[in-house]
Amino acid sequence: MFLDNKLTFNTAVGSPQTVSATADSAGIIDITGAGSGNAPAMINGFPALNTAIGSDYGSGDGVAIPHVLLSVPVAGTGTGTVTISVQAAPDDGSYGQGSYTTLVSTPALVGTTFVKGTVIDIPLPPIRVTQGEALPRFYKLVYTVGGTASVQFNANLALNPAQVAVAGQYANNFIAV
Repeated sequence: MFLDNKLTFNTAVGSPQTVSATADSAGIIDITGAGSGNAPAMINGFPALNTAIGSDYGSGDGVAIPHVLLSVPVAGTGTGTVTISVQAAPDDGSYGQGSYTTLVSTPALVGTTFVKGTVIDIPLPPIRVTQGEALPRFYKLVYTVGGTASVQFNANLALNPAQVAVAGQYANNFIAV
């Protein structure tokens, strides 16, 4: 699994975001890498002038499906709950973020259940688009806090996260061939 600063929901890979009130993720993933309000440099070899671009990350490449992978570096506190939602938005036509739609959400989880080392693996679902609907260009997380809870998250978009998400699945000295 590879982690990349262009595919993190934090300010940088390994810089956790502390969540103690309802908030958006510190980072927004732009699939073009240009950033909100900026035109992508090239699309299929042509300048990107007035070209809205989007991609269904949830469809993956047919083999490797992207996952939102969250890890908890420090134990959470509080008896309140945290719900994590993955949202996506199309280009608004001016290279900015359009209206966000929730793709998937976790159940409400109590802050103290986030022990150090907890990993939350959310497979990114394919997007069901209707005729005339644009594919998303921007992805973000929304942390919804109910009551009093505080949790730190490292959140990334990753392909093939199983080796991290299921750490400890095999006994010591297991040899994979």
